[in-house]
Amino acid sequence: MRWLLPLFLTLCLQSQGTFLVKPYLQLGEAPKVAARERLDLLWHAGDEAAAWSVEVRGAKGWIAQAAPAFRRLDAPPLAPHRIYRATLQNLPPGEVVPYRVKRNGAVVFEAEAQTRKAGAHRMVVFGDAADASPTQAAIAKAVAAAQPDAVFITGDLVYGRGRAAEYRAHFFPAYNGETAPLMRRVPFLGVVGNHDVPFAAWPDASAYFAYWSQPLNGPALAPGQANAAPVTAGVHDDMVAASGTAFPRMTSFSFDYGPVHWTVLDSNAYVDWESPALKAWLEADLQAAKHATWRIVALHHPLFQSSRSHFDDQWMRPISPILEKYGVDLVLAGHVHNYQRTAPLRFKPTKVGSRGKPVEGEFTVDEAFDGKAVTQAKGPIHIVTGAGGAELYDPWQTDAKASWQPWTRAFVSDKHSFTVLDVELKQLKLRQLDAEGRELDAITVTR
Repeated sequence: MRWLLPLFLTLCLQSQGTFLVKPYLQLGEAPKVAARERLDLLWHAGDEAAAWSVEVRGAKGWIAQAAPAFRRLDAPPLAPHRIYRATLQNLPPGEVVPYRVKRNGAVVFEAEAQTRKAGAHRMVVFGDAADASPTQAAIAKAVAAAQPDAVFITGDLVYGRGRAAEYRAHFFPAYNGETAPLMRRVPFLGVVGNHDVPFAAWPDASAYFAYWSQPLNGPALAPGQANAAPVTAGVHDDMVAASGTAFPRMTSFSFDYGPVHWTVLDSNAYVDWESPALKAWLEADLQAAKHATWRIVALHHPLFQSSRSHFDDQWMRPISPILEKYGVDLVLAGHVHNYQRTAPLRFKPTKVGSRGKPVEGEFTVDEAFDGKAVTQAKGPIHIVTGAGGAELYDPWQTDAKASWQPWTRAFVSDKHSFTVLDVELKQLKLRQLDAEGRELDAITVTR
């Protein structure tokens, strides 16, 4: 076995000069659990011709996958580069599958991919993270130690303007580097936040659409339409071209993982979820999820939260009756850089103002649920998990319970943290862990 170390070192040296961003896994256009699974594999390389190929190891040896395709991105300040995408197909569900990438016939990268599980699984969730801080690195390392089957990011995927240059500097080194090699092993999913959509002065802004590969089963938006992410002609043309059909549709979508149906919503201020088309899509998506044991809605801006920061950004509250109607169990958000958990609650809006104005209404709070002795919830539980690395908001409120809303049950704003969801058919356990793996909060929800 002495040959393994030299081979490993050789592959590391080769990959350093081969990739601008090493291969990473995405769910791609695979919203439903299938008998044979698939994952998208992406990587970034220089703007030069090369013969790339991908293989997956099966029972009888290496199996060649369809030839990867690429899109070229020329958006300064990064040099022009190619974003490659290959689909790993016919994968056994719930297994760890070796794969490798070749360039001009030589193996330049090898790793193992965790395929989607049909039953019990672990999903790690956090948001507001990639700012290149030591706390981001610490959380990334702790997430890797938690051994998730997949990771979901609740927006503000990279700071501060969602630029390709920021992904290169802040995002991929943290989540696909040697300290926390997460993205090469498990798929990352996410939702756009207010720092992820185009900013007028930067041609490489909104790189989310070019660098991620997620289901395109959301509302059928077109560039320039109402509710679509805004772009500036003559500034973002190259980014839009490199994004292909993902722009602007990849902001809202849904997918299944095990017994969970996830509905992912773009909650940015340019989106009006009271519009008939978006409201109809949301209802249809949740209604079609009757097969799922659990239903989770994920978005960036929380419907209900107690932090003094962003307190008036709770404009998504009007969708509450729809979520309650279709039995949503958890609503996961970011935006506010701390951790919060509400009691199970129902909300009837009575006064809806413009963006940035409070949405008033009537609350019905499940006072009996404690997540320990009483574990069946009457209404959605709202979670803010925005303490993934960026500067924390309102640390003084952790111990100032008088400053919390009456339906807030947990509030940790003085520690960076992430959410671990251990999902089974009849039980969902939520734990909030800090960068050292210490438990800050925990509840169990049962059927």
